[in-house]
Amino acid sequence: MDVNIVAPEGDNHEIVSDDIQEIISHKPNWIIRRGNIIFLVVTIFLFALTWFIKYPDIVNASAKLVALNPPKLVAAKVEGKLLKLLVANNQQVVKGQVLGFMESTANYKQVISLRQKLTEVITFVQDNHYDLIDVDSVSVFSDLGELQSDYEGLQNELLQTRQTLANGYYQKKKRSLEKDLNYISVLKSNTGEQKRLLQQDKELQAKEFKAYELLAKDKIIAPLELNQYKSKLIAKEQNLQQADAQLTNGDISMHNKEKEILDLQKTITDQQQKFYAALLSMKSQVEKWLYQYQLTAPEDGKVLFISSLKENELISNGQSLFFIEPNQSSFYAELMAGQRGLGKVKEGQQVLVRVNGFPSTEFGYINGNITFISGIPNSRDSFLIKVNLPKGLQTNYGKRIFFRNNLSAQAEIMTDNRKLFDRLMGQLKQVLER
Repeated sequence: MDVNIVAPEGDNHEIVSDDIQEIISHKPNWIIRRGNIIFLVVTIFLFALTWFIKYPDIVNASAKLVALNPPKLVAAKVEGKLLKLLVANNQQVVKGQVLGFMESTANYKQVISLRQKLTEVITFVQDNHYDLIDVDSVSVFSDLGELQSDYEGLQNELLQTRQTLANGYYQKKKRSLEKDLNYISVLKSNTGEQKRLLQQDKELQAKEFKAYELLAKDKIIAPLELNQYKSKLIAKEQNLQQADAQLTNGDISMHNKEKEILDLQKTITDQQQKFYAALLSMKSQVEKWLYQYQLTAPEDGKVLFISSLKENELISNGQSLFFIEPNQSSFYAELMAGQRGLGKVKEGQQVLVRVNGFPSTEFGYINGNITFISGIPNSRDSFLIKVNLPKGLQTNYGKRIFFRNNLSAQAEIMTDNRKLFDRLMGQLKQVLER
């Protein structure tokens, strides 16, 4: 409601209502009286802070974790029960250590023993020590399942080989032939000595004949007497020819005996090769069985169970059972960055890698730095960037991410820091240029 106040003539004082008088007489709060100044100071202070506040631009890229020596997977190669489990979770193992056995028709203990025996016998054969092969110790295996038939074939070859070698028929025959060969050599030597003596006798007879031949020319002796000496010389020549014939017969006999020994040796060698081939074939079958039914550590490291495992548990073919985490392994990340913002990316810049399978809110992120930037794009017009991970797969939360092949991630590349002032000026410049 409007109140019109009329001042009397000659009265210089303005007459106001009580409400207005109360408002006029009330002193304003200090923030109202100084508000503009405070707002100006705060504004100047915040504007000054923009000169000191810096933060980097972020270039986003898809990433993939790569390991130079990744954990090795151990999977079942056949379907069946886990017959024997020989390790515990987080246990340290060495390369080649047996982790367990799958169910088979063969007794795995006998297969292992057979493998050791085969290795021993192969060593004996390679060193030509067939006499050291113990037939009885090799014949104790009777629960080899699908390997039993091959093993019986090996046993037959072993028996034939031992008959061929050591005190068997072929060795006795070989020794007999060698003895005959020695006798023939002695006879040949004697015949050679006889020939030498006959040759000397012949030379003496020839000298005697020449002397009588001169006497016959001088007609000191009759021609008939000369013929008698010539007959004696011819007889000596015949004796020499008989000695040569005996030597030739000795050579023929020695050649025949040597040929028999060679044929016999070939039979022995053929049997040795058959036995050696049977050994290698048996060992190959054993190794094939072990490859299928034996679970083995591919390298040194720590066993990590993929799931809870227990003996007699039914396992499917190809089911993953263990990871063997190496004692030493290095990791890096491969980034595929588009062209947007690529010009600001440089080697040495910090990268935050957030693994998709491990939420960063719970596990954190992995710190890294750029070590390589490809100069040529791939078929998708993206550039390869390699990122070193100094702390491996340990996150900023102190948690360690377990590596698996093809782990995907998202990466944030921290480019050069820029002042907030420069950013605001840049935005203002863009507004003014529009």
